[in-house]
Amino acid sequence: MYAAGSIAAKKEYVVCLYVRLSIEDDDVSGSAFKTESGSITTQRALLHDYIKNRKEFEGCKVIEKCDDGFSGTHFDNRPQFTEMIELAKKGKINCIIVKDFSRFGRDYVELGNYLEQLFPFMGVRFISVNDNYDSAELADGTTGGLDVAFKNLIYDYYSREMSRKQRIAWQRMAEQGQYNSNCALYGYRKSEEDKHKLVIEPEEAAVVREIFNMKIAGTGTTLIAKALNDRGIPCPSELYRSRGDTRQWKNKGRKCYWTACKVESIIRDEKYTGTMVQLKTKLDAVGGKQVSRPKEEWVRVENTHEPIITYPQYIRAVSSLKQQKANESRKKKNIYYCGCCGRALFNAHYGTIFCKQRSFKTDSDCSDIEINKHDADMAVLASVKKEAEIFLDRDKLSRQVIKRNSPLSVSDRINSTMRSIEAAQKSWIALYDKYADGKLEREFFLNEKKQYDADMEKLEEKLAALRQAQEEEESEQEGSQRKADQAMAFLEEEELTEDMKEKLIEKVVVYPGNRLEIIWKFEGHSASGMALVK
Repeated sequence: MYAAGSIAAKKEYVVCLYVRLSIEDDDVSGSAFKTESGSITTQRALLHDYIKNRKEFEGCKVIEKCDDGFSGTHFDNRPQFTEMIELAKKGKINCIIVKDFSRFGRDYVELGNYLEQLFPFMGVRFISVNDNYDSAELADGTTGGLDVAFKNLIYDYYSREMSRKQRIAWQRMAEQGQYNSNCALYGYRKSEEDKHKLVIEPEEAAVVREIFNMKIAGTGTTLIAKALNDRGIPCPSELYRSRGDTRQWKNKGRKCYWTACKVESIIRDEKYTGTMVQLKTKLDAVGGKQVSRPKEEWVRVENTHEPIITYPQYIRAVSSLKQQKANESRKKKNIYYCGCCGRALFNAHYGTIFCKQRSFKTDSDCSDIEINKHDADMAVLASVKKEAEIFLDRDKLSRQVIKRNSPLSVSDRINSTMRSIEAAQKSWIALYDKYADGKLEREFFLNEKKQYDADMEKLEEKLAALRQAQEEEESEQEGSQRKADQAMAFLEEEELTEDMKEKLIEKVVVYPGNRLEIIWKFEGHSASGMALVK
């Protein structure tokens, strides 16, 4: 066995620079603050600068091995790493240089094995630049391996943990309904006692109410924006800027005005109902760009602040907005059909709907198909409200049955599993401390590590399954709640809306005697109901 120091003195070096990047690193994991410290380019530049400034490496042969996109947790699944070790075994390289220990590997036990046993045996000098570690500088051929590696891996772990904990903190704040944005939502201000709580700003709130009322009344977003601009009401970005917002606006130096898009963004913001909806976007895997999350991943907490509008008003305004956009792209849906020939009924300008077949065939049964459009709409609306009431009664009963018959909640089982994980981690730390103090044999320690890894894998799988079940349960409950909210909104309507037609009604068949058959859309299948126009 050769001492690392003797190698440094007697041999010319064949150096291998090893660089690695994986999705476990902050610079590619979607971190809000993309770091360049772990990038392949930066690692390569740092290592070449290191060699350039060391006389002992002057004129030596330098090769490079790069594993891009491979985890540092395992050593045997990285192709370039494996090639590097094979070259070392064959004596074709005798010096390995990395940026830091974590680039070489994150399994501190295995890392210690390389530093303490394998590299000294193979006569390989090992240098970790940022950790100020050079095996050639250690006396008597000792490596300082495990202790030094473990210490630096702990530092790396904590740096990554800080980033992870920040993301967890944002998640928990959202789950607690705490407002987390630089500027208060238009219509509100941040509470002086708690910056994460919204308090109504009366003048702005009045504008918000007006916007919703105008939209519910059927006013287009462009006309709403024009009305606000004509009255000189400052738009949100103007208010933010007047309050010292330092963000770089696209139209910096120019006055901002209300637009149809700004009006629409207010109408679509559920937070005006007193419900905090956050984490609607996330950072993508590369580049740190904001992308939309699936709706089921949004964090929605009710009754976190005083509402400016009611939820039914919100639903009606959004429905009106959807109706506006639908009307811009297509004609209003005709739902009325003749019960005799099956043709769509003609909507006359004087408010009557009838079958045109009578114009071609006077003795046809279709000649009796004629009805006042408003009366027909009101009859269908009455049936819609009746169905909404039935749904709400069934939904209430269903919730009561589920609550009465439900066993231990998924949330309780998640908490229990997390406690088991924490207990296992504490036991593992205690075990490692004994090993570090020399109270445990290495073989025993490694066997215990295998058992710990197996147990933790099972617990984490169980936790993941429970969290998936929780998400599905919450998604189902949220879907049911939204249907109930929609039904409540329908009950407040005074006319048959395009939204009702689109969501609930397949068609309405008109028979002689002003009898109506309503073909409903329910959960992907049709059901019929009868109504009579008097």
